[in-house]
Amino acid sequence: MNIFRLDNDPVIAAQLQCDKHVVKMIVESAQMLSTAHRMLDGRETKRPSKSGKRMVKYWVHPNSNMENVLYKAVHPGHPSTVWTMESNANYEWHYKHFVGLCNEYTYRYNKVHSTDTLLREILKRPPSHTNWSNLYTPFKLAMKSNPECMFECPVKSYQAFYQTKQDRFQMIWTGRDIPEWFEVI
Repeated sequence: MNIFRLDNDPVIAAQLQCDKHVVKMIVESAQMLSTAHRMLDGRETKRPSKSGKRMVKYWVHPNSNMENVLYKAVHPGHPSTVWTMESNANYEWHYKHFVGLCNEYTYRYNKVHSTDTLLREILKRPPSHTNWSNLYTPFKLAMKSNPECMFECPVKSYQAFYQTKQDRFQMIWTGRDIPEWFEVI
């Protein structure tokens, strides 16, 4: 769970992501945006887990159309989810980033991601009970495992954090140049 803020422009930040993240981060962004709707506009309840062995928190959205389509609330205390819910401006930045990722997926693979089809329109409007401020709150970094990447500037932090990912998998940018700030090892 993360928001790779590789640029302050949410669309450019999406275009700068490698293929693996373009695919994966669409779902993660949709989960965080759905969580914002459920937590800010819904009511908390308890339901049995899938196994039925324990009770888990669940947020029911009052609009049945949204209740049946939104993803379940996940990681409500995660820094990226918290940031998304802190203001209308944050939510809208994240929504534009989500759309940018969806458009990037279509650009690279010539098909539409199923999450795009399901949630693009329904997530367009911010939650009704959000802080309607048009001001961004400070971006929250989610990289505890890499404290050496944490700088005052979130873009520089995430660019440094992105460099560490190539140790774990091959990073490919189909139809895009490798970002100028990215150093291939």
